[in-house]
Amino acid sequence: MQRLFIVFLFVIVSLPSFAEQLKDISEGIEYEVLDNPQAVTVKNGKVEVIEFFSYACPHCYNLEPYVEQWRKNKAADVEFIHIPAVFNKSWESLAGIYYAAEALGIVDKIHPIIFEAIHGNGKKINNFAQLKDVFVANGIKAEDFESTLNSFSVANKTRRAIQLTKQYQVQSVPVVIVQGKYRTNSTLAHGHANVFKVVDHIADKVRKQK
Repeated sequence: MQRLFIVFLFVIVSLPSFAEQLKDISEGIEYEVLDNPQAVTVKNGKVEVIEFFSYACPHCYNLEPYVEQWRKNKAADVEFIHIPAVFNKSWESLAGIYYAAEALGIVDKIHPIIFEAIHGNGKKINNFAQLKDVFVANGIKAEDFESTLNSFSVANKTRRAIQLTKQYQVQSVPVVIVQGKYRTNSTLAHGHANVFKVVDHIADKVRKQK
């Protein structure tokens, strides 16, 4: 049993170095062309990059540090959009949590904190009081959180997230869509660390197509 554990630990530790070995990026291998391309919503000729995610998803939690690092250094002509995927009622509620944070003007601050609260600190995704406490601990009054979460704007954006999850035929998360046409994820890219290397490659391809 100890020998098996050591082998398992070696594999886990080796994963980042495996990811760094990515050299060639090819359509159909590290990324795919969608069967159902969607029109982009960003303006001014920018490249649209969407990440479908869920706070309930541990893989999204593991990808999040790479998302944040990439966002700090992304090209100026790239517009990044988070969309909470909705597969069920529980995830619909979590989408509302995201859009409430956005409406309250603290989404960039609290987005990683929510992930950490759930996957690092054991908050339950179906426990409204625990998730509300995360907002309160970060300077939002409980009544402001509740009224925003129940607002028409948040409900409308959540419905839109449900619609987009279906339109893009999202079946698992995290998944990244570039320019409404190209899809990649950690599996296709051979590791979390490679996802945004692939995204940058696709963005260059999109620029050349314009």
